[in-house]
Amino acid sequence: MNQLRLMNQIPSSMPRGRFFVLAIVIGLAGCSGSPNSPEVKLERARILMERDQAAEAIPLLNEVVDATPKDPEARYQRGVAYESLDVLEKALADYTECLVLDQDRTDALNNKAVVLARMKRFEEAAVEFSRLVDLDPQGPLAYRNRGLCYFDLKQYDAALADYAKALELAPEEPACWFQRAGVYLAQNRFEEADQDYSKAIKLDPELAKAWMNRGVARYRRGQKDLAAEDLKRAQSLDDNIVLPAIDFFADETTPAADSGWSAEKSAAEKELGDRGFSSVKLVNEYPAFRCAAYAAVYEGDDWTIVVGTQAENADTLTLPPVPSDTSAIGLLILKTQAGTTTVIDFQQPWKPAAQNLEPVLVRYPASK
Repeated sequence: MNQLRLMNQIPSSMPRGRFFVLAIVIGLAGCSGSPNSPEVKLERARILMERDQAAEAIPLLNEVVDATPKDPEARYQRGVAYESLDVLEKALADYTECLVLDQDRTDALNNKAVVLARMKRFEEAAVEFSRLVDLDPQGPLAYRNRGLCYFDLKQYDAALADYAKALELAPEEPACWFQRAGVYLAQNRFEEADQDYSKAIKLDPELAKAWMNRGVARYRRGQKDLAAEDLKRAQSLDDNIVLPAIDFFADETTPAADSGWSAEKSAAEKELGDRGFSSVKLVNEYPAFRCAAYAAVYEGDDWTIVVGTQAENADTLTLPPVPSDTSAIGLLILKTQAGTTTVIDFQQPWKPAAQNLEPVLVRYPASK
């Protein structure tokens, strides 16, 4: 289940189902001088960024960079602005140049590594986090973030070593316990995952994803009643977490409820063919929940197409798990009514809020 994502020095909220946080550490040279001085423009840009107006701040930062090409702070601030707008290539370039001008800027080094990870360049990100560990060996954040990179690379032993060090340095940080529990869960070490999620919950009782993931771990341990309580608690804390009854986590070989699923598969395969997909192949299906995942080729690229079926008058539907290494994903939503299957939505590409190890139930308005 979800890991809390890469963090920077100052927490803030960003979606991605995965959480990334920017560090906005302002080091200004003062506000003296004329209204058009680089110092004043940098201060004005900082105020705009505090107001979530990064796009308006960038022209000012461009002027500051042009006027003071050797100033690492101007490069850093523009990198933060670009990153907040998800212009990752430009953010990466600015953080890199900032480090050329000042190789000891740990904030720029951390943000550069975060950007690399957001671009799924996990090996490069791990190298940068290792540099950060060398510069600040007593900072738990670098170990945590490098652990997340190792997790994405499926280098679980290395990830556990980093979390052990992070917990040694910051045992009261719930995210450390949460993230290490995610490694244990991926390794099917459910008892250890349960223990770490419990510690995260004790430190932060409002951490909804810890309740959710502990519920999964407990269900896998055979503690069905405890799992159901945890899942209900998770949903009460975060209404974006939509979970079915605990029996939903059933064996995927459960037979289909009726023969309608064959019709829905046929409708999905026809729709994909009509949209120009070739080499369409069923790779995973949950007949009882009328959902599936297909592999297909579109314009020479490999795609995973997630297929879900919405029941009549429902505002949720079931989707199959999305492989963690999948980049190109499409979403096809079907509806079966009065024996007829129709397409009600198709998204290409589709960016799921999370990539999960189990089928998930998601909100989807019936009127869409």
